[in-house]
Amino acid sequence: MCKPKPGPRCTPHIRKRLDKATARIDVARIALDENPTHARLQRRVAAAVAAYHYTRDLYDSTPGGQNELRAALAVEPDRRAELTRRLAAGQELRAGQTDALHRAQGGVADNDNERGEHDGRTDDAGTPREVLGAVRLEPGTAGGQAGGNREVLVGSGDRGSPRPRLLINDRQIQPVTDHTFAADEREGFAARGLSAPTLYELAPADAGVYRGQMLELTHKNPHAASVHVYDEDEYRQMRLLVTDDGKAGVALKDDEIVSAYAHKDCAHPRSVQSIIRQATRLGGHRLDCFDTVLPKLYADAGFVPVARLGWNDDYAPDGWDYQQFSRFNGGRPDVVFMAYDPDRVGGMYTPGAGEHVEDYDAGIALAQAYRNFPNTRHRQ
Repeated sequence: MCKPKPGPRCTPHIRKRLDKATARIDVARIALDENPTHARLQRRVAAAVAAYHYTRDLYDSTPGGQNELRAALAVEPDRRAELTRRLAAGQELRAGQTDALHRAQGGVADNDNERGEHDGRTDDAGTPREVLGAVRLEPGTAGGQAGGNREVLVGSGDRGSPRPRLLINDRQIQPVTDHTFAADEREGFAARGLSAPTLYELAPADAGVYRGQMLELTHKNPHAASVHVYDEDEYRQMRLLVTDDGKAGVALKDDEIVSAYAHKDCAHPRSVQSIIRQATRLGGHRLDCFDTVLPKLYADAGFVPVARLGWNDDYAPDGWDYQQFSRFNGGRPDVVFMAYDPDRVGGMYTPGAGEHVEDYDAGIALAQAYRNFPNTRHRQ
């Protein structure tokens, strides 16, 4: 059986998850084959593939997964480099999770072997790192200060470097730069009960760290179906910004703001408004989201609704819970396309505002047009 979190996972449990992840890819690809140019279906396939790879990494770290990789090495020499890499990564991840469990138990060693494993091995090295605990996607209700020792700016880094090293999930990260509001701006956020933390920009090589935070949201949050998680290669092409503890952040995909998140135990509660505001200064001028609580938060950062796409059950995200979202149009909220307007910073969201469109690409086009032609943009 699985060890207590954050300890190692067992083979049977993760095998079931991997089978389900594989099935989700098949379902998503069938839908895309029927309408290959539909942008949301393309994103649905990408999300299913990303979830599969994450789960496969988990499985590679289990004793059964490790044995399968060793067996494949013996019969598939042409895949030796890939299989060797996966084997080593699985061992490293499981070792890290075992160590995390040891620390969580106050240094008490846990030498019990996993029960129910079919491989007969007694070694138990390697599983992926579990990310963080309870989280929420509606960051306006984020929790208070995280307890315990928050040594995220660790002294073991190079003190002569211009930026401190961050410690995220027991991994030292060297950001490429940081972005901080002026003192008067921070005071303005504080007067409203909001946080305005410094954001640290990750190097492309640390895209997996960012994606890990996003995946944790999808695993533990009841609103997770409303968030799209890109694959690691896609995140490498984006600008990735995180707080000093890694528990809140935002990504920039050219001029589009994507993958904003905030964990429940983030050290900077109610920081999403300032995080989005910072993203606009770095070129983020459009975004889209479901018409839930998020448009209100984004309106505060100067985003106005320029288009909306009605709900379609055929394109519902995987795992969508209509009951969980029932207060938003009976669980069927519109997709709202929003564009940045510097004259509307601190504005209010008007429910129902925005031109109704028939497809996703039309909504994107209107958001881009609002930015590109400011003299002709319409007011909501």
